[in-house]
Amino acid sequence: MRYTEVSKIIGKLLFYFSLILLIPLCIALYFEFIFVTAHPNSTLAFLKTILVCLILSGIFLFFGRKATGTFYRRESVLIVILMWVLATIVSGLPFYFSNTLNNPNDCVFESISGLTTTGATIMCPKLYEKNSRQEKQYVVKNAHYPEKNYTFYGTITPVRDASGTVIYKGVEAVSKAILFWRSFIQWLGGIGIVVLFLTVLPALAVGGKFLLQAEMTGPVKESIAPRIKETASLLWKLYLGLTIIEVLFLILTNEKMQILDAFCITFSNLSTGGYSIRNDSIASYHSFWTEWIIILFMFVGSINFALYFHCLRGKFFRIYEPDFFLYVAVVVIGSALVIYKLIGARSYSLEGIPSGIYNFASAFREGTFHAISAQTSTGFVTTDVAKWPFATQVFLILLMFIGGMSGATCGGIKTSRFYILYKVLKNKIEEIFRPSTIRPVKIGKKEIDSKTAITVLTFFCLVAFFTILGTVFYIFAQIDSETAISSVACMLNNIGFAFGAGGPTTSFAFMDGFSKLLSSFLMLLGRLEYFIIVIIFAPIFWKIK
Repeated sequence: MRYTEVSKIIGKLLFYFSLILLIPLCIALYFEFIFVTAHPNSTLAFLKTILVCLILSGIFLFFGRKATGTFYRRESVLIVILMWVLATIVSGLPFYFSNTLNNPNDCVFESISGLTTTGATIMCPKLYEKNSRQEKQYVVKNAHYPEKNYTFYGTITPVRDASGTVIYKGVEAVSKAILFWRSFIQWLGGIGIVVLFLTVLPALAVGGKFLLQAEMTGPVKESIAPRIKETASLLWKLYLGLTIIEVLFLILTNEKMQILDAFCITFSNLSTGGYSIRNDSIASYHSFWTEWIIILFMFVGSINFALYFHCLRGKFFRIYEPDFFLYVAVVVIGSALVIYKLIGARSYSLEGIPSGIYNFASAFREGTFHAISAQTSTGFVTTDVAKWPFATQVFLILLMFIGGMSGATCGGIKTSRFYILYKVLKNKIEEIFRPSTIRPVKIGKKEIDSKTAITVLTFFCLVAFFTILGTVFYIFAQIDSETAISSVACMLNNIGFAFGAGGPTTSFAFMDGFSKLLSSFLMLLGRLEYFIIVIIFAPIFWKIK
């Protein structure tokens, strides 16, 4: 293992990450000196974070000062994992330094949830006794397990006026710059933080192909340009262009939409992340157009980005791929099933209060929104889905595991893997009674070699293994089975909401320290798609040749 090479690259990546932190610092300065609000300020928190990031960068650069600039696949694996771990720690520091979250474990959970575009949150308002500053605990029950109570304290201190009256609570009481940063790290993690640095760091050109493949999702990694640096640059240009388009759409279709809100929604939406800067998430905007724009860009963010480049170059025939049509079919069928089961069911507000009965129009609007939100791993909500009929919850969990297309920002297993699995099983069944028949596995006109097919089968085994293992660990941590299973689906597939105690009406603050660390590991495992994390636990990886 060439540790000096790894150290030098990590040092440079951390330096560039400190430059990224200047963006939320400027936002903090704006809200402290120009547009002053009652919210807590976080300028000092970002200054401290930048300083820590620069110190870490200096330490790694010092130990990597003798590097020659040559590294291989093993070093690339370690670079990707180290950068994600260090980026998680650094990204969590603003939450800690600003006193937004006082538990370091919570800060890590919140930051890795952002970077992996999961969108699961620890943030929930603190509760107080009536007419008192005495804090009290939440008591959350799962209707299907009435004997089980979850008691925990809130995490976000409310903002009060001079008389002591609460004027902001929950995420709306958090510093504007912290909320921006929280959404911004989702946007960074959507395409990949290492992929971003591939566009600006020439030293990564040698091992850049594997670094790009490590962060791109799916079984088949398609380059859209001859050079890795050019591929990464084109990906980020497209990503930035789609971001600007969605921001404009949100502002132009909703006159009450604030610019900060539009950017934060877009950062969370296009990256299929799901963080919101409002307590009622997307429901707080009360806008038909806002919801459908979000639905559109959830869909856009879950399509293979390579298809956009082919279309921009006039190669529209590239859309006619089985993966794309399978994805569209799953979206349509999944949404239809959820809508069908919602009609006639009771509807609830995001606070869990009954608000009527679903007719076709309301079921179509909310069913489509949440089905696409689940499948694309965005995790936005407009209602309390934990109180929906059991069948709809099952459909949503299945959609969570299916996910979107390869090469997109979404989570889940990906439709291309399901297609390859279908083809492998079909060919294997045919081989049983026609041994002499040999049929290649193809996605459209692209032939999939046996190595990729075996990798896909192994991937499904890993999904099953970690789903079972994660569920067992959660249950050992005294979490009921419904909450445990849906939480595993949430974390591994980078969704953001679960069922039972993990429903959208509270947060994941009910988890103990072990469960939060387990969740953090599962989120990273799902985002980097298992293999690159699993490989570091193999003794042979660390052996010196």
